Amino acid sequence: MVESVVDRRRAVHVGLILLACAAALALSWLAREVLLLGFVGVLIAVVFSYPVGWLSRLMPRGVAVLLVLAVLVGAAVGLGALAAPTLQQEFEQLRESAPRAIQKAQGWVRRVQTSAGGGGAKQGDKGQASQKGPEIAAKVGEKALPAVLAVISGVTAIVLVLVLGAFLVYQPDAYRRGVRLLVPKQHEPVFDEAYRRTGMGLRKWVGGIVVAMTLMGGLTAAGLAAVGIEQWLLLGVLTFLGTFVPYVGAIASSVPGLLAGLAQSPRHFLLAGAVYVGVHIVEGYVVEPFVMRRAVEIRPALLLFVQGMFGAVFGLLGTIVATPMLVCIQALTDYLWVERRLGKDPKAKAD
Repeated sequence: MVESVVDRRRAVHVGLILLACAAALALSWLAREVLLLGFVGVLIAVVFSYPVGWLSRLMPRGVAVLLVLAVLVGAAVGLGALAAPTLQQEFEQLRESAPRAIQKAQGWVRRVQTSAGGGGAKQGDKGQASQKGPEIAAKVGEKALPAVLAVISGVTAIVLVLVLGAFLVYQPDAYRRGVRLLVPKQHEPVFDEAYRRTGMGLRKWVGGIVVAMTLMGGLTAAGLAAVGIEQWLLLGVLTFLGTFVPYVGAIASSVPGLLAGLAQSPRHFLLAGAVYVGVHIVEGYVVEPFVMRRAVEIRPALLLFVQGMFGAVFGLLGTIVATPMLVCIQALTDYLWVERRLGKDPKAKAD
């Protein structure tokens, strides 16, 4: 009789735990965008931790955080004021040249098909091709208002994650202690080590990716300027931002440069392609082994799979945070499962 009562209580206890887990998963799914933005705030805090850590040796930590924010905002405003006219002009040129580049590509394909089929192009087809440019421009105008709203939403999100990152870097131990209170006392040493390894992995990845972004953006801008691509500054900035998302971002950021080169001439298209190929060779043989692999090593196939999965589930923001999220998952898996549960050396997986 006593055992049956105990069994019923245990069953109720397990059922309540499962119900709580299901409710937590449902709430996490409903608030997935907020959670991803919160993770971006953590990344911002990791970036801030470098200068704040240095300055906190000379001044109070709160003053160091305010100083870093002031320098960041001032630098962004200053660079924006200096580069905005040039970037705006280059953006307008790129927006106007993209339809021409598409028309050139379509005309080249049509000529190849015509020569293969032995027939000439119809005048009606040429007229339709010449009308595609205004149609594309009209479609761009129709989407102008949603684009403006998206920009406003994006700026608001950037401000929120910056503020969140500032609060996190101001008192990082306070939040760690708050989470640590929820951990059973016997598991606190394990939590401390897992927290330390995850933070170390994120710091190494952030340091490596900032160096890689700077190198890739600078090399792309210099190479495109050397071969005569007019929008080299904007395209360099796009490569700088795209390098944050390995492989996918690098490929996506090269498309505007190829279109800009094609809009100028077929020769510039080939030169732009040669620049991007050269930059990616430098990335594969210099940046990846000497910068990123020293920071944190992730298998390319695994990274592409996680990027695709996060992109399918969470959209663009999921693709952006997939790599640092994988860094955290890999650090926790190596310590909690491979090292502690299986008793194996996590570094042995690279052999």
